Amino acid sequence: MTDEQGTFMDQNEFMKRMKAIASDLWGGTAPAEEEKPAFEGKPSETEKESLPPKTDLQSLWKTADETIDWTDALAHASPTDGLTGARLWAFYHKHAEKILAGDLDAYTEVLQKANPLGELTDYAANITIQASSPDRIDSRFVCRGDLLDENRKLYLAGMGLRIARDLLACLPVEEVGVTGEYDGKEIFTVTFTRQQLLHRNFVFTDPVALAKECGALMK
Repeated sequence: MTDEQGTFMDQNEFMKRMKAIASDLWGGTAPAEEEKPAFEGKPSETEKESLPPKTDLQSLWKTADETIDWTDALAHASPTDGLTGARLWAFYHKHAEKILAGDLDAYTEVLQKANPLGELTDYAANITIQASSPDRIDSRFVCRGDLLDENRKLYLAGMGLRIARDLLACLPVEEVGVTGEYDGKEIFTVTFTRQQLLHRNFVFTDPVALAKECGALMK
C-alpha cells in the first residue's frame, strides 16, 4: 500500500485480538487467538448472532476515551495520569516523539495498540481507520441495517461523533473524517474538527444538529 493511500486498520479484527494483547494493555495474560486477514467485509453468521439484540443509541456519543497527553508522555517515562498502565505508558513514551512529529507509521502503531474504536464494533458491521495526514484521520464504518431502521439519523450522527471524539482523544490530529456505508453505498459523510468539538457538553448535545453544523451529508 502506498503512503498516499495511508494505512487501514480493521477495528473488528482488533476487538477479536484484544485477549491476545491484554497483557500489554493491562498487565494481564490471555491466550492469543488465530489472526485473520483484514477487510473481511460483513460479519459471518456466527458473528451476527453474537451482536447484541439491542443497543442504546441515545447515549452512544455522550462518552469517549480519555485524551492521551502526548507531551506528557514524551516528558515522563512513568505514568502521570493515574489511569494508564505502566506497560501502555511505556509504549506511549517510546512513540511520543514521532507522534508529535506527525509520523504516520507511529500513528498506525498507536491506533493498533490503543484500539480507540474497539467499543464501537457492536454498532457496525465493520470499521476501518486511515491515517491520512499528520493532521487528519479518516474512518469508515459499514452500518448495521437494524440500527438504521431504529433511528437512521441518530445512528449515523451518533456514530460519527463518537468515532471523531475517540480518534481526537487518541492522536493529536486537527480533524476526523467519518463515512458511513450501507449496501455498498456511502450514506453519510462528515468532518469534525477539534475546534468544533471543544468546550461542548456532550451529555446535552444533539448529534444530528452538530453533524449538520459540521457539514454532514446524510442519504
